[in-house]
Amino acid sequence: MAKIYTISSGKGGVGKTFFSINLSRALSLLNFKTLLIDFNLSTPNVSINLGLGNENNNIHKFLRGEIDIKDCIKEYKENFYIIPGSLDIKDLIYISTEKIHNGIMKLYDDFDYIIIDSAAGIGKEAIEALKASEEVILITNVEKSSLIDAYRVTKVLDNLDIKTFGIVLNKVRKKINYIRIERFFKRQIIGIIHYDENVQISMDNGIPLIDYNINSIASRDIIKIAEKITGKELKIRNSFIDNILKIFKWK
Repeated sequence: MAKIYTISSGKGGVGKTFFSINLSRALSLLNFKTLLIDFNLSTPNVSINLGLGNENNNIHKFLRGEIDIKDCIKEYKENFYIIPGSLDIKDLIYISTEKIHNGIMKLYDDFDYIIIDSAAGIGKEAIEALKASEEVILITNVEKSSLIDAYRVTKVLDNLDIKTFGIVLNKVRKKINYIRIERFFKRQIIGIIHYDENVQISMDNGIPLIDYNINSIASRDIIKIAEKITGKELKIRNSFIDNILKIFKWK
């Protein structure tokens, strides 16, 4: 049976979809069958960031009752599957966001992890994504406005009695008073993702950062979070050493 996490943020631009994609990829590399659902219905970006086009079978068509949710699933990599959103604005019409709950129940036994990439903020579609999860991972930057907007999400989670798995701090460039931030949220920080120039390069190329450069600092940060979620360690070989081993045919 799947463990279901919604990735949420208080505002856009903090790296929520980037994190959703790469957390899902890390889980798949840990040999867990993982499904990423793009539930950012107004501005879906998962397929864009993975270098895919506008997929004909998508979450919007399911929410309109046109297709079964299992028909939306696309295999991206081994153990890594996605349900993309539609890139056509017209597909926002006549969708019923509440259908996501029954849809997920149909997939519950098919995956080890289901990751829901939510819309930012606390609007209707974001609330439905929160309610569809077992636990929420809240990602934020360390700027004051991002922290305050993320705090607003935590108040909604409290009102809905939804458990927070933890807070992730993204694009971290300097030393931070983590204890102070945990006290502010009254929640645990489960990971930090350092600023990494490889992130933008991987996104521009439509490749998960972990596939583009698994040894980059942000990749390693995300893998640590996946290891914390699963309790399993991912063995990463140094690419330089791998090349040496190949030269001498020791690999």
